Amino acid sequence: MFKFDFDIEDAEDLDVVEPSVQTNKERGALDSSNMSVALESFAEVPIVQLLDILPSLISYSPLRIPLSSSRKELTLLRRDLFDARFQLISEGVGDGVNASQILSEEPPISSQLLRDRKALDFLDAPSDLVPGVYEGGLKTWECSLDLVDYLDTLKDMPGYDGFEGKKVLELGCGTGVPSLYILYELLSAVSPSSASERTEIHLQDYNQSVLQFVTLPNLLLTWYASPLANDYRASINDPDIAPLLDPTVHGELPITPELKAAFLSSFNKSKIAIRLFSGSWDTFDPFKTIGTDSYDILLTSETVYRTDSLLPLVNLMRAAVGMGTQASDREDVASSERPNKETRGYLCLVAAKVLYFGVGGGIPDFLETLKNVNADVETVLERTAGVGRKTMRVRWY
Repeated sequence: MFKFDFDIEDAEDLDVVEPSVQTNKERGALDSSNMSVALESFAEVPIVQLLDILPSLISYSPLRIPLSSSRKELTLLRRDLFDARFQLISEGVGDGVNASQILSEEPPISSQLLRDRKALDFLDAPSDLVPGVYEGGLKTWECSLDLVDYLDTLKDMPGYDGFEGKKVLELGCGTGVPSLYILYELLSAVSPSSASERTEIHLQDYNQSVLQFVTLPNLLLTWYASPLANDYRASINDPDIAPLLDPTVHGELPITPELKAAFLSSFNKSKIAIRLFSGSWDTFDPFKTIGTDSYDILLTSETVYRTDSLLPLVNLMRAAVGMGTQASDREDVASSERPNKETRGYLCLVAAKVLYFGVGGGIPDFLETLKNVNADVETVLERTAGVGRKTMRVRWY
């Protein structure tokens, strides 16, 4: 397993473990085990399916995000990791499973149970990485907060028209913080009757278990903390079942069939479509998620830490904003059917650390990869304290 050896700011708001130094022996063992790991294929994970397997109660904590704007700070809600772990244990998943056991389980067990057992193991050490098996999505990383900070500054820029009607894709979403921010802004600005354009928010993570245990619960919490959940609370009229949340403190939210139905209905009325996808970037084809259209906003953070995944990431980013193709079956799509991005415009943001110690990737390798695909890169936000971080805007030509 990898552990990133860097200092983490605002540690009280992030899921932090003590950094460790990886030995050459550990690296060799990991490289050897990865040779037989088959990458997960692209698949959509229905939200209804994930709602059905939520426990009857989830625990959450506030995530305070420093902002450069006059607001100074934004607080979002996220599910507690210990709560996800408790869910797995209470469902009888059993002990966790380490990287070597993943490939040699005897007798064979169901794919869902295997995912749950792996998730339990990684919840105990959420900053570890096993390439091709677990990609760190259970943890909230600093660069996702940087993305939120930059997105918030857009409101003070000329030509800002909000997020309504946009098609958004977050790659390697993990806890989904940047998408939670966009959803927060949408739900704060619209009522079900006022939304005039359909907005799409798509989130992708390599691990389906990440979508199940943190991404979907965080989306649910963001909705519940918004004005759009007021009708649900009024219909229940019981503060024990449908409490009014204080977003500044830790709390618990009962999950009822009525809440799940209200969650889905609220998005339908507000013309907001949320879809979740799992699997590798190599097999993710935007043509299957957005058709002949393309994404207006593409976000990704802390995803450039592995050099062997940089080209698949860059190719997918380029295809997702309509500046290239990801799969051969898109080659017969007439160019006239594709949106003119030079006219319409797109926002493609990548937030990353300059260097990921013990893993080998970082911003220099990412920039080198971009040189071969006709891309320009602009640094729009930079942090120099500790391990340097940058938020970059990518444009293709």
